[in-house]
Amino acid sequence: MKCLINVEGGMGKNVMLTSILPLLKEKYDEIYVISPYHDVFKACSYVTDAFQPGQGSLYQELVLDEDCDILWKEPYSNQRFIKKQCHLFEAWLEEFGIKYDGDVTELVPNLDRIEQEYPLVKKVVEQTLEQIGDKFIFVQFCGSHSPLTPLKDPTTGQDIVYNEREEAIKRNYFQGQEIINKLKEEYPEYKIIHYALPNEQSFEGTEKLTLPYLAYHLLAEYAFKVICIDSSLQHLATGVCKNVTVIWGETRPEHFGYKCNKNVCAKDVKNLQPYFKPLGISPSLVKMPSPEEVLNG
Repeated sequence: MKCLINVEGGMGKNVMLTSILPLLKEKYDEIYVISPYHDVFKACSYVTDAFQPGQGSLYQELVLDEDCDILWKEPYSNQRFIKKQCHLFEAWLEEFGIKYDGDVTELVPNLDRIEQEYPLVKKVVEQTLEQIGDKFIFVQFCGSHSPLTPLKDPTTGQDIVYNEREEAIKRNYFQGQEIINKLKEEYPEYKIIHYALPNEQSFEGTEKLTLPYLAYHLLAEYAFKVICIDSSLQHLATGVCKNVTVIWGETRPEHFGYKCNKNVCAKDVKNLQPYFKPLGISPSLVKMPSPEEVLNG
């Protein structure tokens, strides 16, 4: 049996999907994926092939193949997930018709073929390690943008200014500079690498690298520590760095997180707002963890 999965959403969500593909592989001999992040799935050994959306001529035969199941399922539309009753992995598996009795938060992303599929990415990583050395810490404190988002307005050619408070309650952490200052004091010999797009804010005492995003998965293996929010770096680093701290605001680790990470949550979160996009961002007031809680929690 074969299956063809259509997945939408941001990079983090696409990387998350690779976590449950080993379970899907128990049911299907061949797995194919349609995704704007098709390179994520080409880097996963559980995937036979992956395609960009709009390349219908390449997967037309699969769609028409009677032995191929079309899994056009959206976990965000799962009733239990909307009501915050399960992890995204559970919602996905439920939508795919896969039973799993284990702890889904113990699953981690599978990007084990990056070096084989993308030798240039491996070379970039080697060059980067020569440049920054083997003593570095990754941080990410803002981010809802996709790496595929244009940085310039296609009409005017002007830079698109990143709105750092667009998801202020939900994700962004506004005491990042304080954490960086404390890291510099405690680990003066370590470089602080700020994972961010070029148009996102910069932090004093950090370096911002311009690298293929899959490179960060390979680099995370060498990172002394990763401190991030619920965004793409969490998924790229989980399973390869053993010291990942995730700062959670309105989103919660029991819905999007991993057990192997240190998950530090905001307080006073009114967990009544369902994960239902048309309702927008919750107006709930949350007390984000202090830098001390993030570093020592």
